[in-house]
Amino acid sequence: MSVYEYSLITISNHENIYQDFKEGLERQKGVDYELIKINNNQHQFSSARTAYNEAATKANGKYLVFLHPDIRFLDEYSLRDTLKKIASINDFGIAGIAGSPWDLYKNRSYIVTTIVQGKNKEHVGTNIKETTEVQTVDESFFVMKKDYWEQLPFTDYPGWHFYAVEQCLRAIIDKKKNYVVPARIWHKSTGGSEDKNYVRIGKQMVAEYGDYFPYINTTVTKWDTKGITKYTTPWFRYAKRQIHRYLDKYK
Repeated sequence: MSVYEYSLITISNHENIYQDFKEGLERQKGVDYELIKINNNQHQFSSARTAYNEAATKANGKYLVFLHPDIRFLDEYSLRDTLKKIASINDFGIAGIAGSPWDLYKNRSYIVTTIVQGKNKEHVGTNIKETTEVQTVDESFFVMKKDYWEQLPFTDYPGWHFYAVEQCLRAIIDKKKNYVVPARIWHKSTGGSEDKNYVRIGKQMVAEYGDYFPYINTTVTKWDTKGITKYTTPWFRYAKRQIHRYLDKYK
């Protein structure tokens, strides 16, 4: 059996996007990795967690790197340098390239990252210059040690949201810390959206883990875990966003 330093695991829904990702990956230098493609073009999986658990079982790397296929690298050593920073952390639960700290800004969660996103490569959030502790990391690119995943595999919650966030919460409960490192990476997507499924599973996360946290910060929004607002705020935010989208459509 071949043993690699890193196992890169990505879920492919569209072959053309995956091939573009693979071409960019093949130009990366100085990284010992295997690439594990999860083919989901026929909706073979109903959950990111199930797909990632299946792929992780087959992985030979010391580190499991879960990343979206619309990730692109801004120079030929981007991946090497990002993963070296993560591997240099003495001990961690989950590490990534974008995340939300424990503290709040004007009672809201915020993003710390150096990546750019969207077609115009815009920077969002607060820039960082060094490895930074966060409460949760973004799903677009995150890393676990293989032996830690064996202790803490993904749960069986259905759907395609909160899988990295949940792992971060579980790691904190397990007395570990989560981190974000500076990275020269482009996420072509503009990020997550608060659709109905996102709201539903977010409420499940609050119900499951809310007793451990005063609030749950994500790169999308803050989730209250106490009081009446934990029930009302998510659907209020969702309704407000839908109204804004409707109005924007007819401007």
